[in-house]
Amino acid sequence: MSSAPILNQETIKTRCTICKIRSYSFCRCLDEERLEKFSKISSEKNYTNKENIFIQNDPAKHLFNITEGNVKIYQLLDDGRIQIIGFLYPGDFFGSYKNNKYNYSAEAIGDLKTCVFDQKILEQYLDENPVLAKELLNQTSFELTVAQDRITVLGKLSAIERISTFLTNISEQRKRIGWQNNPISLPMTRQDIADYLGLTIETVSREFSNLKSSNLIKVISSKQIYLPNIDALKDQTK
Repeated sequence: MSSAPILNQETIKTRCTICKIRSYSFCRCLDEERLEKFSKISSEKNYTNKENIFIQNDPAKHLFNITEGNVKIYQLLDDGRIQIIGFLYPGDFFGSYKNNKYNYSAEAIGDLKTCVFDQKILEQYLDENPVLAKELLNQTSFELTVAQDRITVLGKLSAIERISTFLTNISEQRKRIGWQNNPISLPMTRQDIADYLGLTIETVSREFSNLKSSNLIKVISSKQIYLPNIDALKDQTK
């Protein structure tokens, strides 16, 4: 009976030690000794495509860090419509809440792996580890950046400018986490992109075709886009 917890601890330690996103996740500041202790307050949970992680106004009991895959975050409007706030990537931390309820809904895009934390346990751990708390503050600020980017995108930009900004933002985000930023992956549907940008799916398809005709993008597949000249694409937003 005494061997079971030892095996579990070793399994958890291995999961955190070999984690592919550790170098750009908020736990990167932990040395091996503290990482071993930190690993004991988290667990791994997988989700399938379009599976709900949590729903807006659900009791906020857990916080999440993406280790593999992507997440769509959105809000439910009073009239029943869905407003997509943004898309999250490996290394992103999410699950913000107010009055102990989630501020938005989160849904898996494709197969998803997350590191899951009990809210109260993590908060207690952060109180005892201010360096980690600072890293997490920097990480969670990305959620605010996503919302601010969307406000900019939906401001006075034209359809072509919105799509160009969207594509270059993804490229920059991949660069931020140390990934190859070209070609870029578009795991979300064209309908999701349209909803996020405040456009119709017909407009999104038309402007993708225009960018392709202008040699500003090359469509490798429905989920992968090559950007031949990122600077020229950025010029579309000026």
